[in-house]
Amino acid sequence: MPTPRTGRAVVAAVALLVGGASVAGLATPAAQAAAGSTLRFGHEVVIDHQRSGFEPDIVTDSKGRVFSSVPNGSSQGESFVWRSLDHGDSFQLVPGNVAFGKPASCVGGGDTELAKDTGDNLYLSDLQNLTNLSNSVTTDAGMTFSTSCTAAPNTPVDRMWFASHGKLGDPDFAIYEEYDAVLSGVNGGPTNQLVETVSHDGVNFLPVINANPNLACLGGGAVNCVTNEEGIPGNQVVNKLGELVIAHSSSDGNGALVSYGKPVTSNGITTATWKDVFVNRDICPDKTSSAPGICGAANFNTVAQDSAGNLYMVYASQLIKSGNAAGPYNVYLSVSHDGGHTWGRSIQVSKGGSNAFPWVTAGSAGRVAVAWYHANEEGEQGHYQFDDLAHAEFDVQVSQSVDALATAPHFATVTASEHPMKYGPICTAGTTCTVSMGDRSLGDYLNLGVDTDGALEVVYVDDTSNSFTTGPTGAIAENGPPVYQRQVGGTSMIAGKSPSHNAYPFDKVSDPVGDAHYSGNSLYTKAGDNLDVTGTAVTEDKNGLVITLTMKSLESLSIDTTFGPATAGVWLTRFTTYNGHTPGNGHIYYVGMESRLGGAPRFFLGDVASAPVQLSMVFDSATAANGSYSPRGTITWHVPYASFPGLKKKALMYSATGIAGTTLASAQANPAGIINLVDATAPFDHVAGGTGVPKTVRPTEPLPGKGPVTARPQKGPGLAATGGLGAPLAALLLLSTGLVLVRHRRRLG
Repeated sequence: MPTPRTGRAVVAAVALLVGGASVAGLATPAAQAAAGSTLRFGHEVVIDHQRSGFEPDIVTDSKGRVFSSVPNGSSQGESFVWRSLDHGDSFQLVPGNVAFGKPASCVGGGDTELAKDTGDNLYLSDLQNLTNLSNSVTTDAGMTFSTSCTAAPNTPVDRMWFASHGKLGDPDFAIYEEYDAVLSGVNGGPTNQLVETVSHDGVNFLPVINANPNLACLGGGAVNCVTNEEGIPGNQVVNKLGELVIAHSSSDGNGALVSYGKPVTSNGITTATWKDVFVNRDICPDKTSSAPGICGAANFNTVAQDSAGNLYMVYASQLIKSGNAAGPYNVYLSVSHDGGHTWGRSIQVSKGGSNAFPWVTAGSAGRVAVAWYHANEEGEQGHYQFDDLAHAEFDVQVSQSVDALATAPHFATVTASEHPMKYGPICTAGTTCTVSMGDRSLGDYLNLGVDTDGALEVVYVDDTSNSFTTGPTGAIAENGPPVYQRQVGGTSMIAGKSPSHNAYPFDKVSDPVGDAHYSGNSLYTKAGDNLDVTGTAVTEDKNGLVITLTMKSLESLSIDTTFGPATAGVWLTRFTTYNGHTPGNGHIYYVGMESRLGGAPRFFLGDVASAPVQLSMVFDSATAANGSYSPRGTITWHVPYASFPGLKKKALMYSATGIAGTTLASAQANPAGIINLVDATAPFDHVAGGTGVPKTVRPTEPLPGKGPVTARPQKGPGLAATGGLGAPLAALLLLSTGLVLVRHRRRLG
C-alpha cells in the first residue's frame, strides 16, 4: 500500500524539532513580509496545444519577451522554441522556426538549453542524440538564427548548460557551455567527464583548457576536463569574481558538488584551473559505509545567483540505509556568500510526500525560490524511488524566501499547479526508460525563472490527457503539453517591485484586438480580422455547456495565404479536465469550427487524440457538434454534458483557451492537421454546473502548516563544507519520522 503523506500535526511537529520551525510570532521584518503576502500563481498557460516535450526552459528578456524550448526526442531529431509577446498569456513558435519548429535543419531533439546575454541576444543548444550539439544564436528575438551543427569539440556529448558574460559584440563577451563528455574518462573505468567550452560568437565553441589537470582527468576530455568527479551535470553561473561555478553530482551519485574556476583568455586560448567543493557533506559524509547518510542528487543539482553575488544550490536527496533508499526524496538548499568557494548547511525546504527534480532561481539579495515535482505519497511497499510510486499523484510546488541569508530563513510554500498534473510513476533511468517502457514523459526537471517585475515563472509538463499506452509499470503518458505559470500574488523577487499581472479570470476572458500574426519561416506578419481572437467564454443552459469564441470579424472565412501555405481556417476553444487516479489523469476536450477554402463551416468537438512523429496532439474534426456563427464575429457551440464524459458536475474546467489558426488541409487530417496558431487568448477556468470563482482556488493553497515556516540548517553527521561539526540528532529524528530523501539513478541521456 502507498505510504500516505505525513499528517499536518506530524509535519508541524517534525518541522519544530528538525527545522526549528515557527509558524507564529514571526518578529523579523522579513518574516512579517512573508506572513503578510501569499505566494500565488495564475492559470496554466498551455505553451503549445499540439506539440509535446519535456524539460522545458524559461528565459525572459529585458523587454518582457518570454522564451521556452523543449526537446521532442532524439528519435524525432526535432526541438521546439516558442516565444510570448504578451508576458506569458500565450505563446507561438518563434518566427525563425523551420518545418516542425527547429530554427535550423541540423538534427537535434535530445536536450535543449536556452540562455540570453545582457543585450537580449538568445542562445539555443540542441543535443543530437549524444553525437554532437547544434548551437544557435538569434539577435532579433527569434526571427532568424545563425547555427553550427557541429558545436561540440568533445564527442559523444550529453546534457549541456550555458552561462554568459556580457553581450554579443563586446570585446570581452563570452558564452560558456559545459556538458558531459560521455564515457571519456579512463580513471577507474569508462566514466563521463565534465568539460567546459567557450564561444565568442555564440555559434563556434572551443575548449576551455584545464591549466592544471590531474591524473583523474586523463581520457577523451583531458584537454578541457573540469573534473572526473562527475555523475550528472547541472547548470552553471558566472559569479561576481568572474569565475564559472558548475553544479553537478559526484561520480557515485551521492554528493552534491560545485566546481569553480576562473577562465582567462589570451591570444584566443582560454584556460582555467578548477576546484571541487562537496556541498552536502554535512548530511552525506564521505565514508565507505553502506549507510552514508542523506545522500543522492536526483536529476539535477542547480545553482542560482542573487543580485549581491550570493549563490544558492538545490539538490534532492534521501536517506540511504544498507545501500538502499530508506525514505522519500526531499529538496535541500545551501547558501554560499563567497562565490561558491564555501557553503552553509543543508536546509530542508520541502516537506511531506516525496519531492525531487528541483530548480532554483534568485532575485535581489536574499530572495530565492525553488520549484520541484511533489508526489502525494512517500513510497510504496517499502520502495522510495519515483519509479516505484505506481499510485502517486504529482504536483508542482514552489517555495519562496525573502530572507534566505538569515541564520533561520523563512520559506512560504504553495502548490502552484492547478491540479495534479500526473498520475503514476516517473522513470528516472534516463534513456533506458525507453527500453524498460517506463514513463519519462516529464523528463528530468522543470524550470523556474524571474521576469522583469520580479514575478516567478515556472514551466513544466502537464501530463493530463486521455492519450496513453500501457507498459509494464502501467499507463505511460503520451501527450504532455508544456505549460507556463506566472506569479500573480505575493512578494516580488526584486526589491521595490511587485508582480503586476494580477488577472485570474473565471468563466470568460478577452483578448486584445490586432495581435493576430503568422509566425514562421522568418516572417511575423499581421493576419486578417477573421483570425483575430477577441475573447472566449463558457456559460451553461439546462442542456449543457454554451461555449462562445469571438473574432474581430467573420464577414469572410477565407484565409489569406500570402503569409503562409493554408487552405483551411480553424477556430477552437479547448479545456482540461482532471480525473484523478485514472490512467492519463484526465482529458483535453475541445469544440471547433473549420472552413475549407472559405466555404460553409462545419462544427465539431472531441477529446484530443495522439498523433505520430513531431505532432503529438490532434484536434480531430470528425465528430459533428451543434454550432453556429455570426459574420459579426461570434461562434457559438451548444454541447450536452454527455459529450464530455470526463467533465463532472461542480468540477473545474482548467485552462480554457480560445485559438485561431490555419491548416494545410483540415483538422480532421492526421497528421496534416497541424494548426499554425495565429492568435490565442489567455486561459481561464470555469466551474461545471455553475459560475464564479470557487471558494477554494488551488493555486493559492498553502502546504500543511499555515503560514511561512522558519527553516533551520539541516544537521547531520560529518563536516559541513565550511568545516563546522555536525550532530547526529537530526539524523535520528529523520529516521523516526521518515521525512528523508531519495537517491538518484544515473542518467545516461
